[in-house]
Amino acid sequence: MEHRTTRRNTALFIGFLLLGGIFHYFDPTENLFLNSFLFTGRFTVFAGLILFWIRSVRARLLPTRVRACMVAAGIMMLCLLAAQVFSTRIVGDAPDVLALQRFSKYLYWIPQTVSPALFLMACVRIRRGRQDGKGWDERWLLIPAALLSGMVLTNDLHHLVYRPKTNYPDLTIVTGRYAQGTAFYLLYAWMILAFLAGLILLFRETGRRPAKGIALLTGATLAWLFMLLMNMLVWDWLHVHQPYSTQEINIFGMLGILEVCIRNRLIPSNENHIGFFEQLGLPVMITDRALAPVYRTDRPVSASEAELRSSLEHPVYPREELRLSGMEIRAGYAFWTEDESELRRESRRLEDANEILREENSLIRKENELKEKKARLDAQNRIYDRIAEILYPRQKRIEKLLEEAEPGSEGFGGALGECCVLNAWCKRKSNLLLLDETALPKKNRELFLALQESARFLKCCGVEAAAVGEETTDFPLSDIHELYDTFEGVIESWLHALRRLTVSLTGAGIRMAVETDREMPLPETILPVEARSSEGTVFLTVHRRKEGAAE
Repeated sequence: MEHRTTRRNTALFIGFLLLGGIFHYFDPTENLFLNSFLFTGRFTVFAGLILFWIRSVRARLLPTRVRACMVAAGIMMLCLLAAQVFSTRIVGDAPDVLALQRFSKYLYWIPQTVSPALFLMACVRIRRGRQDGKGWDERWLLIPAALLSGMVLTNDLHHLVYRPKTNYPDLTIVTGRYAQGTAFYLLYAWMILAFLAGLILLFRETGRRPAKGIALLTGATLAWLFMLLMNMLVWDWLHVHQPYSTQEINIFGMLGILEVCIRNRLIPSNENHIGFFEQLGLPVMITDRALAPVYRTDRPVSASEAELRSSLEHPVYPREELRLSGMEIRAGYAFWTEDESELRRESRRLEDANEILREENSLIRKENELKEKKARLDAQNRIYDRIAEILYPRQKRIEKLLEEAEPGSEGFGGALGECCVLNAWCKRKSNLLLLDETALPKKNRELFLALQESARFLKCCGVEAAAVGEETTDFPLSDIHELYDTFEGVIESWLHALRRLTVSLTGAGIRMAVETDREMPLPETILPVEARSSEGTVFLTVHRRKEGAAE
């Protein structure tokens, strides 16, 4: 919608500008009524276009120094039109009012001198952007404009702008009766240099933007120059009346350049802010730096000045559940209010829901903890059941030996010794069963410690036993179980015939050196046992399994 309105306004502006040129083209007629009508129509159209542009600038731009310069330049354009009407239509070349005729020409120069200064001031401010407090003050550019204007107004004293020719002692600014002085060319040099400097600044600033901005600015500048060249060279050569005067071309050329700056967003603009705030649906207020409102929505922002200033640092609550926020913008401040009643209701609902979730999460966490504890207990129970199942036969045997042994009898000591040997195996076996394969170090002493403890308790049975040699092995836990169970099976089978025992570890299993009272057959064990006798000593070797087979 906003783009359609902008295109429509642009088309109407160009259409009325062409209409004013048509009025000017047909202006010099012999019919006085038609002549007056065309002149009045041209002046009305041009003045109306300038007033429309000034009004749109005030509506579209934020209250910055750029806007002030542009509005002042628009007013100078109107003054230039008025001075042109006063000089050409009211005073004219009447010889009986020479002083008034001269001063009308002098006044005609004032807006032509001040307008370039205002244009250059606006360009300097556009180039600086938000750097308001940096660099020299561009308002110093009004000084040369004021000096040049004063030089024109005091021309009767020094004749540096216009001077009478020798044949005409009284200065009459009529073609052929005066000559241009040095200050006349200085005025033109000032206007040209001011416009050129402003255009250079605009092109440098627009070069930072997308290529479309450069194209628009180049097109507007070329159109301005083209119309000036047509006016100075082509129309006179063709002997055709000009549709626009040079001053009118300068007026609307400068206006077109400034309009391009607005379209390229080189100037702080609030264009389409009304539609934006209407869609936003919040009470909004825009102020200048002094907190004077420059725009309000239909629903105003009601707050004191102190509350407005505080809201620039942090949100303020003028009333409960009404949040006032503010922020700095390029030309002032923007403030808006939000009704948080619904938000607070939803927050309370969310808090209630979060409380329920926290309670449920707490219950779930407790439930998971109980499940984890139960799982650990179940695992422990399974381990204990397995240990009890494996140890049960020997524990029953220990119980039977203790029941049958009578204190003081001949076999009581032997029975207690056998119980000690069996009990040592039960203790070490339960320790091994509690181990986990993943927690077992690669180099460990578990098998050696088990053999050492069994050898120590064999002394209770009158057997001289010892575990010697290397203590650490890298056997897996399954091999440790099988080797220890095989060792225990041999010891229990040969216990009553044993006299000496030396046990040691090898890289492949267990080696035992045994002295017995009599020759004993090898029992049936988990792993095969290799026996070799030499000089009354039996050497037993137990090999661990490798890749699923026993060696």
